[in-house]
Amino acid sequence: MIWHPYEQSQPCIKALAHAVTGLLQQELEQSGTARLAVSGGHSPIPLFTELSQAGLDWPKIHITLVDERFVAPGDPDSNENLVRRYLLVNRASHAQFQGLVTHADDIKACVDQANRSAAPATLAILGMGDDGHTASLFPNAPELAQALDPAQTLHYMSITPPAAPHRRISSTLAALLQAQHRILFISGPQKLQVFERAAQQPTPAQPVSLLLTRTDAAINVYWHP
Repeated sequence: MIWHPYEQSQPCIKALAHAVTGLLQQELEQSGTARLAVSGGHSPIPLFTELSQAGLDWPKIHITLVDERFVAPGDPDSNENLVRRYLLVNRASHAQFQGLVTHADDIKACVDQANRSAAPATLAILGMGDDGHTASLFPNAPELAQALDPAQTLHYMSITPPAAPHRRISSTLAALLQAQHRILFISGPQKLQVFERAAQQPTPAQPVSLLLTRTDAAINVYWHP
């Protein structure tokens, strides 16, 4: 784990966008294409806005989601909706995008299709909840043990959050570990406290800890107050 604290939000966003752009550019130069998996929520909106203006060869970049709520893509709670509004604009409007909700009434069909088209990401950008979840790997979810199995062959699974609304389609821990790079982006004093606890030891009670404490799959953590 590599810790990147900043005293203010704007320098943090700028540094994070620079790091993301650099990793994607490096992969473009090496293989001709790059894959970026992003998370939803309000926290990444400033990052998306910054990234959308980056001078990358966006038509060669495939963007997908780390996780998604099982709602229509136009729903205000949809991560796809968020990405289309804030990331897939400006220069990044030319990127290729694949959402996760492809069948309106059948989450299993959505998961099956996502797994058929899945491939390891160049970079996965993650968030974290106050309960220590990342992606939609919620503590005490009935599917959590399977989703956290490092030998899991599926990239995506359906998840039933114990408290949060909507069923979810989530990357598995194994899929996140297969990404070439991982970045966790958090902000605020409460998230800092959750992060500090989770970084001490791995536990399914705080699923993000299973990424923070690994020594064989580095994760960069960016934080601002």
